[in-house]
Amino acid sequence: MAMMISKFHKLIQSRLLWGVFLIMIVFSFVIWGMVWPSDSDDARQQNADGMLDGEPVSHPEFLAAYRSTAMARTLALGREAAATPEADALLRRLAWQRLATLRQAARMGIAATEDELVGAIRSNFVDEQGQYQRARYEAFLQNMIRPMGFTPAMFEQHLREEIAIQKLGSLIGRQARVTPLEIRRTFDTLLDSFSVEYVRVDAEEVEKEIEVSEKEARALYDEDPERFALPEQREVLVSVFPVADFLQDDEEFSEDDILDYYELHIEDYTSVEDAEDGGEPRTVVADLDDVRDTILAALRREAALLRADAAGTELALRSIPDRDGRIPDFAEEAGKAGYPARALPPFSRMDTPMDDAGPAFVAAAFELEEGAFNRVSDSVAGQDNVYVLYLSKIHPPHVPEFEEIRDRALDAARRKAVFDALSAKAQAVRDDAVAGLGSGKTFADAVASHDLQVVAPEPFTGLTGSASEDEAVQALVQSVVAYNQGEVTEPIGVSDGLLVAHVAARTPADPASFSAYRDEIASAIRQRRAQGLFMDWQAGLLAPDRFTDYQRMPYDDEAYDEDGEPEEDAPEDNTPAEDESAESL
Repeated sequence: MAMMISKFHKLIQSRLLWGVFLIMIVFSFVIWGMVWPSDSDDARQQNADGMLDGEPVSHPEFLAAYRSTAMARTLALGREAAATPEADALLRRLAWQRLATLRQAARMGIAATEDELVGAIRSNFVDEQGQYQRARYEAFLQNMIRPMGFTPAMFEQHLREEIAIQKLGSLIGRQARVTPLEIRRTFDTLLDSFSVEYVRVDAEEVEKEIEVSEKEARALYDEDPERFALPEQREVLVSVFPVADFLQDDEEFSEDDILDYYELHIEDYTSVEDAEDGGEPRTVVADLDDVRDTILAALRREAALLRADAAGTELALRSIPDRDGRIPDFAEEAGKAGYPARALPPFSRMDTPMDDAGPAFVAAAFELEEGAFNRVSDSVAGQDNVYVLYLSKIHPPHVPEFEEIRDRALDAARRKAVFDALSAKAQAVRDDAVAGLGSGKTFADAVASHDLQVVAPEPFTGLTGSASEDEAVQALVQSVVAYNQGEVTEPIGVSDGLLVAHVAARTPADPASFSAYRDEIASAIRQRRAQGLFMDWQAGLLAPDRFTDYQRMPYDDEAYDEDGEPEEDAPEDNTPAEDESAESL
């Protein structure tokens, strides 16, 4: 042993040997740390959500497009859309389309200027006199954008992108062409005058005579059992925390809180009054003292909602396994909280399992999984209640036996029988009308045997008929443009039955007025065609040979900050900071 130690000391004192070691170590680190070009590409693709025109798309870049697309959808609908696999697949596709379009715009040097951004904001948040109202914009940010999880800067970046996309769409749309024949046909469709008489065949009258047997229902089921397939359903236990239980009628708030609420909701306290002398209407803003009680009630309710949410969150935390692995009983914990759990019947993504349970409730239920840590939801706020859900069972999609959906099959068979009978009666009315008119009878005499009332609305054109509040006229104007004078239409669907109409007269539009409408009609056709061209061009950006979606879902939002960038080692962030936003307008 002593000899080995002695030899070791001699070895470590050799500078030549240490030099050899050093070269080997450095060379090894260089070799092992080096990423060759093909390896680099593989690494980038492994961390990408997809490939676009041969270039990888990082998760942060795609996530930003996905969030922006979701924001656009919510703003268009005025509410959160129901979460379904189909809706999410469409949203993902639209996000890719948005991302590809923005990349093309950037390559072409198309972008929004600050003046265009400011103009877009100022033009959309105006009062009745057309004056920009900063308070309206701030209220929009507070009540719409922030609850969606976006900052004002992110919303304004979304606007910049929308402006750039519109510019690109306008550039591509310039290729749209309109022929004189198209303009003339549209002119005739919109301005020819129609005098029509019609009868209505009501579904309610036909339905009285319909009886459906279980045999007929089973026969309908046997034709195509897949028609009655049940989607995935969830069974949950739910603990309900009524917001009213957490209200404190004597709760006080500071003057600053009251004033902040008043300013953020100023539209609720603004009205338009007619001038007594017949002049211009004036905008009236209620005095703060006049609405103080209303504001206090709203603040108390908001505070109660927060307390109910906190109570629900506490139950959720008590219902997951503890450090020792003990799995609590949800029903028992809910009982201890004073809000006993109750079981709900199975429901699908498209159902409303409770009166106050909206899309957020259903989405929360379908995010739960059959695992000890994933069975309990966070607290879910409804209009009047806060909910905590516990997953009891998942029912996978399946085709049920007839006995399981007997009532559904009977209802479907009945609806089919009503439709068939309604169509047959309407067709018989039409056949009699055609035959009677051909033999010289009036429309009323031709259909008299069916005991239906003949209605003759005021003559209409395509323009006036489209603006009518009469459902029948709205349906007629979309159909009669394809018929000549003296012809009888095929049955036309309305909400509660079918119409059969006779075009008593079709008066051509005044040729002298064509020049007055020509440019406007041409512009409308060109705009519609330009939109179609742009949509086709966008679809081409996602052609299979140009685009690959790696389907890296669900998104791990916890690994990214609110701008879609990694929390650590973040690349350069081009999203404007909060204090750089146009909110200061």
